[in-house]
Amino acid sequence: MYARTILLSLLLAGLVAGTASAGPDPLAGRLQAAVRALLAERYPSEAGRLQVRILRAEGALDDLDEVRLYLRSGDGLPRGHTQADVLAPAADGSWKKVGWTLLYVAHYDSVVVPVRDLEAGTLLTPEDVSVIWLDVTTFRGQPLTATLFRRMQSEPTFATRTLRAGQALRTGDLRPPYAAHTGDAVVMLYRRGPVTLRLTCKAREAGFTGDLIRLYYPDATTTYRARLTGPGTAEWVETL
Repeated sequence: MYARTILLSLLLAGLVAGTASAGPDPLAGRLQAAVRALLAERYPSEAGRLQVRILRAEGALDDLDEVRLYLRSGDGLPRGHTQADVLAPAADGSWKKVGWTLLYVAHYDSVVVPVRDLEAGTLLTPEDVSVIWLDVTTFRGQPLTATLFRRMQSEPTFATRTLRAGQALRTGDLRPPYAAHTGDAVVMLYRRGPVTLRLTCKAREAGFTGDLIRLYYPDATTTYRARLTGPGTAEWVETL
């Protein structure tokens, strides 16, 4: 029945001292301590940014000397509302389900926010932003974490839209510099069989390094599809 579950066995008596500050309800405090320990064991790299609340507990949970909590392992890292089974020892030495508990697992992270309003297209520097510890459990989109922002600083980054001071950023709110704008001259490497040419074309659309864009070669009145390899450079993909 529990083949796809994660097991954690905790003696409640050993948790009393550690959960005295958890609140007036000792059962809630003990269950919270148990699930925190379970998450730390199963997800050690993530546990530090999780906060757990016990929302509800049902079943024959009074006077338990020992308890086990089960979470389904196939669902991955719990997020938001999560239900766990509560088991207690049976007379025959097995474990039986005596109740369940409804948890709320909140996810927190260090998220980047602007310290002032910034117009679209503004070049961002570390002085333009700060970092806050934010509940991202129900965050829409992918938050721009401090770690990701530091990685992005290996090259200039620009605002893709107007950014408001104090508003948490998403990864899509920043972009690298364009490798080509519409109308720019782009040197395309044309390689097909034994033929290798460098053709100076015009970009039909803007793009970033790695993007596929259309390039027009006026000398042959031909349009190509090419992959941008850097500022003003590309490699041929196909002839249109």
